[in-house]
Amino acid sequence: MLRNENVRPYLVKNSQILNLNGLWDFAFDDENVGHQEKWFSHPRFPLKISVPFPYESKLSGIEKKEKHDHIWYHRRLKLSFDPKKRYVLHFHGLDFYGEIYVNGELAFSHEGGSSPFQGEISDKLKSGENEITVYCFDPMEDQSIPRGKQYWKERSESIFYSKCSGIYKNVYLEILERQSLESIQLLSDIDRGVLKSKERYHAPVGKIVYEIRFRKETILKETIVNVRKKKEIEHELRVWDENKIEEYTLHDQSHCWSPEHPTLYDLIIKTYDENGKRIETIKTYFAMRKVHVEKGIFYLNNRPYYQKLVLIQGYFKDGILSYPSVSSLKEDILQAKAMGFNGGRMHQKIEDPCYYYLCDQLGFIAWLESPSGQIFGPRLMGYMQKEWHEIIENYYNFPSILVYVPLNESWGIPDCGSRKDQQYFQNAMYYLCKSLDPSRLVVGNDGWELAETDIISVHNYMHGGEDDGKTYRTFLDSLKDRKAVLRSVPGGRKIVLDGYEKKETPIMLTEFGGVCLKKEKTDGWGYSNANNDSAFLKEIKKIYSAIRKSKCVVGYCYTQLYDVEQEKNGLMTYERKNKIPPEKIKEINESIPECLQKIK
Repeated sequence: MLRNENVRPYLVKNSQILNLNGLWDFAFDDENVGHQEKWFSHPRFPLKISVPFPYESKLSGIEKKEKHDHIWYHRRLKLSFDPKKRYVLHFHGLDFYGEIYVNGELAFSHEGGSSPFQGEISDKLKSGENEITVYCFDPMEDQSIPRGKQYWKERSESIFYSKCSGIYKNVYLEILERQSLESIQLLSDIDRGVLKSKERYHAPVGKIVYEIRFRKETILKETIVNVRKKKEIEHELRVWDENKIEEYTLHDQSHCWSPEHPTLYDLIIKTYDENGKRIETIKTYFAMRKVHVEKGIFYLNNRPYYQKLVLIQGYFKDGILSYPSVSSLKEDILQAKAMGFNGGRMHQKIEDPCYYYLCDQLGFIAWLESPSGQIFGPRLMGYMQKEWHEIIENYYNFPSILVYVPLNESWGIPDCGSRKDQQYFQNAMYYLCKSLDPSRLVVGNDGWELAETDIISVHNYMHGGEDDGKTYRTFLDSLKDRKAVLRSVPGGRKIVLDGYEKKETPIMLTEFGGVCLKKEKTDGWGYSNANNDSAFLKEIKKIYSAIRKSKCVVGYCYTQLYDVEQEKNGLMTYERKNKIPPEKIKEINESIPECLQKIK
């Protein structure tokens, strides 16, 4: 399968992009002899693979589930090489360690499976045919690597699924001018009605012209000059008239981004050299959007907002961790919205940037959650800190992302209830995210044993089955009020660690549900079971009623949107077929009142 769609719709330049998804040569290196035998110089690989699908997937054309820690890729690329240009090779995701060779020479390397990365290869290229070779190392059994739901055994089981190795996200070559934009960071401030832009250029430019368009009309055009000595530019642009700020934030919120009004502003940046010649035209977008918490309530754009999220695993039957097409990502979001959810928690996975672009466009809240490791120690800590630097840098500009989640259910910090070093690491991840991006909220350790956190997020599947009234009553009581939530131990662990409970931190139920519809005999499982459509709907309604009666829960995340492999507790099948009409789920979500006055 060829995935040749637009790989970067969220940042368009007058650069040339060569999509490198498609058929590559491929080889397993089980004896790890590739470096010794210089496969990077003499790539004669026996197999073919469809990039960016991992070899474990059907769409790769290989579909082998067994362990292969060392793998190699190769493809040829014809170019009319221009020495005045910059050639930058981009990888949106490669699991876990990669070395990129161009014409037999090492160009750059990267460690980390979640974050996009790139490297300039201009000095390795030539006119005519070029060869790109990629070596990947992904040690399946190393549990100190942040791998999330990827299992460290050959066959998936329980809550863990098929692993993915090597290239599993978009790959492309970008041809740029020497004075091109390297990065841009956009931060809106709705209280002042301005946009702050921080840009980094490969070489200084002479003049920059900014243009902001709203609903296809130009609302600002501004030029700054005398910037030729600087590679980094910080500039503030006025988006709203100062006299209209209160109107837009308190009354007419259609000027702000939300799931109900996914309002986006176009930003066009044109750069010129010292002689006035156009260098580059950059087209992107931003939103006027703010998120904060206050007195136990979550606020979006200075208004109380009730998040109704659904858990999304980011797995696909034929692609595993690699989506088949952009339309498949879009359809997942539209299906969730049709069910009445206003956002999703992409669980234990940093999805391709194209997903968050769609969340921006369609109006769908996103929680950005990285994969966790299992074994605490210096290696895990180093991996996660490095990756979160890169994750935030690459995903900073997507306004739909409201919350960062660096850790989940004490995975990788299993003794944080008793060990100070693990508590300190949880806090270190919280403060790392806050220091890199203070504009968003951070959940330190989603589920339980929370230390520093902006939201007290609770995982509780202890709601019992159809005939288990006693367990359900316990679940009901555990959500009754703030005191009851903090006293509960749904995972056998305290919700908040001693010394960290703050009265004004909002409470959300961020995992619950997981009802399995078992119409026939199946090996799949759920946290509770129903044997027909009516029982399935009744069970979900029963669980939701506990949230409706709660005096402290200000948002939730239902598990889950669709089945994944042996886990059959989704609202849709793994093939994305609805188990019951989506409007029935929407009715249940709409039964939860938006009014947050009940919070005590």
